[in-house]
Amino acid sequence: MSDDREPGRFARLSTAGAACMLLWIFRVLFGLLVGYPVVLAIQASGVTAGPEGDRVLFQPGSLLLLELLRIGAPWLASALRAALLLAALSAVLELLPLALALDLLWLPGRPLGERAGRALRLFPGFLALSGIALLAQAALLLATSLLVAAFKPVLSSSDERLQSMLPIALFGLGLLSCVGVGCVLDVARAALVQRERGPREALSHALVCFREQPASLLLGAYPSIAGGAFGYLSAAWLLTHLAPNGASNASLALGFAAHQLAVLFAIAWRVRWLDLALDLSADRY
Repeated sequence: MSDDREPGRFARLSTAGAACMLLWIFRVLFGLLVGYPVVLAIQASGVTAGPEGDRVLFQPGSLLLLELLRIGAPWLASALRAALLLAALSAVLELLPLALALDLLWLPGRPLGERAGRALRLFPGFLALSGIALLAQAALLLATSLLVAAFKPVLSSSDERLQSMLPIALFGLGLLSCVGVGCVLDVARAALVQRERGPREALSHALVCFREQPASLLLGAYPSIAGGAFGYLSAAWLLTHLAPNGASNASLALGFAAHQLAVLFAIAWRVRWLDLALDLSADRY
């Protein structure tokens, strides 16, 4: 492992904090971009034209929200199509701040201009790796669906509980396999940052890491995923049990703050895993 990866504990924590803030800022910006067409569609419906603005949509009973869906269906349909397109574009563009964050975690002392130029050079490789991972995950989900369909005739005469639980277990296993593909993808991205090799070589390097240390790779990633899920569930519980009643400014502010804290908490766990992925990749050199 490179000596550059052995700074003090405080330096590593500050670098991780900077990476978290970088990813969070871009996540917020891309989220606002995706939500903007929906906001325009809601304004075009006229439901929020009153003195209370969009607070009426958060009142108990959701009657005006249902009215919005009835009146603004054409605008909302167009807005959702635009939002989906922007979401796909944002998912691609988010690879740039991800490359910046990995480069920051790997070599903290690099100038920002050099770091940005390097992220642009790494972008095609990151995009190719993401495409390969998406194809692999789609193949896993398709195989899971086919396996569930194949088991249905076999289990037709068995216990109903087994018929209900087996598809859930198989889909759960398929989802865990998809997460494993994502873990290998992150190690491949780390290898790309460390050596600026081609996507094929980086993926081969990541597969070698997985073959030699499967427990370290998976057990390092799954806690980070669980930590992010815990943050979102905690925010949902907070808004359900502690949010003020009604559509007041306090309740809306609390909802926004809880959501952003959950996003930041999940990103912190994500950065923890990215740092570990860099170490796992470096150990194989």
